[in-house]
Amino acid sequence: MKRIILFLLPVLLLGNVKAQDIKTVASSLDKAREEVPADTAKHHWKFGGFGSLTINQAAYSNWAAGGTNSIGATGMLNLRLRYSKNRHSWSNILDAAYGFQLLGASSNAKYNKTDDKIEFTTAYSYEIHKNKKWYLTVLVNFRSQFSNGYNYPNDSVSISKFMAPGYVVAGIGITYRPATFFTLYVSPSSGRFTFVLDDTLSKQGAFGVEKGKKIRGEFGPYVRADLNKDLAKNINLGSSLELFTNYLKGFGNIDVNWNVLFTLKVNKWLATVVNFQVIYDDDVLIQTNPPEPASGPRTQFKETIGVGLSYKFH
Repeated sequence: MKRIILFLLPVLLLGNVKAQDIKTVASSLDKAREEVPADTAKHHWKFGGFGSLTINQAAYSNWAAGGTNSIGATGMLNLRLRYSKNRHSWSNILDAAYGFQLLGASSNAKYNKTDDKIEFTTAYSYEIHKNKKWYLTVLVNFRSQFSNGYNYPNDSVSISKFMAPGYVVAGIGITYRPATFFTLYVSPSSGRFTFVLDDTLSKQGAFGVEKGKKIRGEFGPYVRADLNKDLAKNINLGSSLELFTNYLKGFGNIDVNWNVLFTLKVNKWLATVVNFQVIYDDDVLIQTNPPEPASGPRTQFKETIGVGLSYKFH
């Protein structure tokens, strides 16, 4: 009996010590989890944006003042996705819109396109200063449209199509990011490529591409400034400004693409959207007096206003 007691006593003591050690280790692990946040993928990703759908309609019957029945819709989507970890970051911006209007009776309604754009920008940045404001950046920007465009009321001959034109800008530069809502990208050497992949438009030498060619390459400095800020609780301002000039031809003639979007939220689902866009491209000749040929470059301006359904992505 004594031998059994002598054998069990150290085993029981050892088990008690191990139990106490396990409790101590478990308590330390719990405390460490509370003090150090988990390094998850979700922690590094930030997603936001805005989407809207506006519908307008008018109907007349025996209306003495006259009028044309119409129905139209415009959809807008602006999405932003950013990944950031240590000294690395990757930003993506998608800006797309499409709108149309049907004029006249339903049996022979005339289709007019009122808005059409698709733009995507992606940029990889590496922090080169500890204050998290200066980055070395590789940026690529793509811009085109979804469907054919016409010089209304003539809707039999298209004057633009998807990838006619299409624009791609790619380059390496420096990004200055003083705040989360503003970035400034400057590249002293970027390539800008204009695509006209439609045979008919290519033969016309449309959008500055040489007649018979489908691509035009340019090389020069490129500047891009992006702003996305809440001016008030229910008012957001988004702005994107692009500037480019060609080293090889017409240096100093600056191409401008400036897009401004105001969003005035009424509530979670309703908003007023005001969009302005200004474009100046020295290589794009504008036809001001059809059917006379295009005479020269002009400042292009577009403005849309809509009230309708909206949703803000977080």
